[in-house]
Parts: sequence; structure tokens; C-alpha cells
Amino acid sequence: MKYQASLPEHNDNISHEHPLKDFVLILAGLSAVIFAAYLALGWLVDVVVERMNPETEARLTQLVAWTAPRGEAALQGREAWAQALADGLKTCAGVKAPVTVRVSRSASPNAMVAPGGLVIVHSALFDSVRSENGMAFVLAHELSHLAHRDHLRALGRRLVLVTAVTLLTGDGSGTAGVLLPAQHLGESRYSRGREAAADGKALDILQCRYEHAGGATEFFETLQRKEDDVAAFTHYLASHPSMGARIDALRGAIRQKEMKTGDVRPMPRF
Repeated sequence: MKYQASLPEHNDNISHEHPLKDFVLILAGLSAVIFAAYLALGWLVDVVVERMNPETEARLTQLVAWTAPRGEAALQGREAWAQALADGLKTCAGVKAPVTVRVSRSASPNAMVAPGGLVIVHSALFDSVRSENGMAFVLAHELSHLAHRDHLRALGRRLVLVTAVTLLTGDGSGTAGVLLPAQHLGESRYSRGREAAADGKALDILQCRYEHAGGATEFFETLQRKEDDVAAFTHYLASHPSMGARIDALRGAIRQKEMKTGDVRPMPRF
């Protein structure tokens, strides 16, 4: 019989599957592990932050505190007014640590809180509320984040993500970027929950300060009219409930708690 060279029918060293399929399966599995670990360790972060004593919180806050930026001269009037307003809300919010308000020039109406008791208010926010009460609700919302220690929760969860990715892959930078969608699956939902909780506490602060809840929905009503501007609000809406949902929730809470909605105080002219 004449010999005829041929390849073996089966070769264990050669995969018949497309290499991209193996990559997708590995990435999906790794993402699932990261996601599960993130949820479990994120829950642990919440437990630790919740039980943290004030002395530990103060020391930790000093380590991560932001330095307050220098205020713009043209915005000093608004800044001083907002600072006085925030100071008047602190008792109702249960915030004992110092709070510094800075007004930053920006066309995006927003406010945010940073570690160290720093509240940054965008200048456009002054044109997005119609009354002192409306601005007070926004500041009360940020004070609620401080009272709930949400800045420490967010910091702890970011550290958890980077640590988990580094332990599993040996790379805490590039791989974290590839697996970022898995983290966002839980983070967006968690963030929306914290925002809803801050809205609820802000409503109680408004009631405590003015003895009614008038002005609570002013800011959200303005954003709702602009919600179609996806480019401007994509990031904001990704981590926050929709404006309609927040308005409905606040109105529902006002009815449930039988709060009044009295006359609001006018905004000063700057």
C-alpha cells in the first residue's frame, strides 16, 4: 500500500473554536465575578461606614478632604448668601461639622458635595430655582449626603473595585476600564437609591426649616423641561432617578406626611 501523508483528524493542541469566542467567555466570566464581589464588598463598606464613630469619620475625612477653591470675586455675593443659607440648614440636617459653600461659574445647573464638608454650587443653579426655598432644598439634599456619609461610601466602593480587579488580574488600571460596564450595572442603581434617600431627608430638612415643603420640586421641574437635552444631562441622569420620578416621589411623600406647601421666599437679586 502506498503511503499518503495526511493530517490527523483530531489534534488536542488546536482549537476549532474562534479565539474571539474564548475571549468573550473569559471576559464575561471575569465580569460576573467582579460584579458579585463588588456587590458583596460594597455592602460591607456600607456596614462599616454606618457603624463608624464620629472620631474615625473626622480622621478619615481629613485624609480625603478637598481644598476649597478660591471663590470668584463676581460671585461672592451669591456665595455669601448660599453659605448663610446652608449654615441655617445644618441643625435640621444633623450636620455638626463645618460646611463650606463655593459657587463655581458653570452653565450646567447643579450642586455637589465633596469630602471635607465642601459644597460646590454651579452659578447656573441660581437661575434654575425660583425661590430661597427651592435653593434651600438643593443645599439640604447635599447636606443629606454629608449626614449619610455618602462621600465615604463612594470612596470605599471605588477602592473595592480597584482592589478586586487588581487581586484577580494583577492590573488595577487597564483591566478596570474593560470591566467598567460590570461595575456600572450595580453602581448606577446604588447611586439612584442614595439620591432618593437624600431627596427624602432634604424634604424633612425643608419642613424643619420653613415649617412647610414649598419649593421642594422647583429644581427638578426645571431639569425636567431640559431632560430631552441628552448631551447635557446623560451622566447626571445615569446616576440619578429621572426628574419625573423624583417629582412624583416628593409629592407623594408630602401627601403621605401631610406636609403643607406654604408661600416661598423670593430669591434675592444678585
